[in-house]
Amino acid sequence: MRAHLQDFRRSPVQAVLFLVVLWLAASFIYGPIWSVLRFAFAPEGKPGLGAAAELAASRRVITAIWNTLVVTGLSIITVNVVGLFQVAVLEYLKVPGRGFLRFAYSTPLIFVSVAAATGYGFVYGPTGALTRIIQSIYPALPNDWFSGTFAVVFAHSFLLTSFHFLFLRAAIRRVDYATVEAARSLGASNMRAFLQVVLPVLLPTIFATTLLVTYKSLGSFSIPAVLGGQRFDMVSELILTLNSLRRPDMAAMLSIGLGAAVILCIVAMQYIERRGSFIGGAKTPVPIERVRIASPPMRTLVTGLAYLVALIQLVPIVLVVLFSFAPARSIGTEVLPSTLTLKNYVTVFSQDTAFVPLRNSILMALAAIAAGILISLFVVAMAQRVKGAVSNALDLTFMIPWILPAPFVAIGLILTYDEPSQLVFGATLLGGFWILPIGYAIVAIPMMIRFLRAAFLSLDPALNEAAQSLGAPAYYRFFRVTLPIVLPVIVLVSGMTLNSLMSEYSMSAFLFNVNNKPLSIALFEGARSTNPELAAINMVYIVLIMAFSLLTITLADRYGLGNGQEKR
Repeated sequence: MRAHLQDFRRSPVQAVLFLVVLWLAASFIYGPIWSVLRFAFAPEGKPGLGAAAELAASRRVITAIWNTLVVTGLSIITVNVVGLFQVAVLEYLKVPGRGFLRFAYSTPLIFVSVAAATGYGFVYGPTGALTRIIQSIYPALPNDWFSGTFAVVFAHSFLLTSFHFLFLRAAIRRVDYATVEAARSLGASNMRAFLQVVLPVLLPTIFATTLLVTYKSLGSFSIPAVLGGQRFDMVSELILTLNSLRRPDMAAMLSIGLGAAVILCIVAMQYIERRGSFIGGAKTPVPIERVRIASPPMRTLVTGLAYLVALIQLVPIVLVVLFSFAPARSIGTEVLPSTLTLKNYVTVFSQDTAFVPLRNSILMALAAIAAGILISLFVVAMAQRVKGAVSNALDLTFMIPWILPAPFVAIGLILTYDEPSQLVFGATLLGGFWILPIGYAIVAIPMMIRFLRAAFLSLDPALNEAAQSLGAPAYYRFFRVTLPIVLPVIVLVSGMTLNSLMSEYSMSAFLFNVNNKPLSIALFEGARSTNPELAAINMVYIVLIMAFSLLTITLADRYGLGNGQEKR
């Protein structure tokens, strides 16, 4: 604490920034958390568990909780099966057309959230192309065959494999191929070598990806909202319903339950990881090599399954792109568009009603990223420069939203700022433009801090010491020495955040209003509408989101990595 006081005395600007960050933490992290707890356990100023009792007595709530648990459990299994299969096809087995398969398996990186859910609904829904094809063969197939638990788990299975594509592929490349060769020399088949030699080394990464899948499934919102059907509820959607029904106490209590489930999941996974015993590779491992499947029938089966998975992931994207250029009248009536036109794109960019959601999403995402980067830089730099309880507490404070589901954070903001609040000098934020960018920033900051902390830890302290010995003040050292080195990481994390916020739905569904309607809400409304004009605009929205995501990822990756390389 004494070190912090001395640092603040030397730099009044830093002291002011510290107070601003403390105010932000109190107003937008601890304040909303306190509001959720207060409304859940003392809605009228008197402690009680009335909200919990009402939730326990509601059949709809119990059904929603059961649906959430079932979907999460099944998704953990199916996503891992599909993800492991994809990684094996790309990195362990010799399967023809690896470049095409790699492209197909990477599509969940840009086909995400409500955009992906809308795309799946467009293909498999009541008027979808696949539904019409199946009904031409089997007329008895009901229009709503793709709904409920099956539809949600199916979508999760092919949309949540991005974690495996990113992390598990990197992990399998670190496997020592000499151990695989040794197992095969002892008579083990390729499959047995994979299961008994390769898979144990991958278990830590599998646990990490499973944790991410569990987190995403428990808080899944856009996919069940679009694909589940009107009679299918999961916890996140029910929290929104309870809030709209003016039952903030029940919504707060249910969001606490969802948050507790996420935290319990994280603790359980960490416990499993600590107790596990995993086999590592050699210090200088032999690079993994892809093996040829010896059995022709098995080789044909694996190749067929690999391309089937690729088609499942590509068909919605291809059809969405095609119908974004099709007349609105052909949507829902044709399996493939008979004519192509640019009218839908002209409509989106020329009519305010269609363009405003796109503009709002870009503006709010950029505002959230700017605020998040500034806060994260201050928190990480302070924790790095001045060790102590205060900086550690501040760092942990802004990591709290990492373990809280979006509905919990959103309900907290609603309960705190639906009336004038002294935390923001008597203003009422709910119903205004800035409440949603604030929500975006809250959930984005933990990831920013994680990446920036890693970047700061990798800095050579000799550089800063040399600048200090030459008389450079702290702010000059930061802007001329530290910032240029960590700039590539800032670019990368900003690109990742912009990519996710362009189609963010969970926070948007709770906090949007007529002043800040984002793209994700426009997509959801279009998916629920029977108006073909809205469906055509939806197709354009999805294509723009995918193109924007691809461009953002590519530019951020190239610029960040290029500037992060050592210059000789």
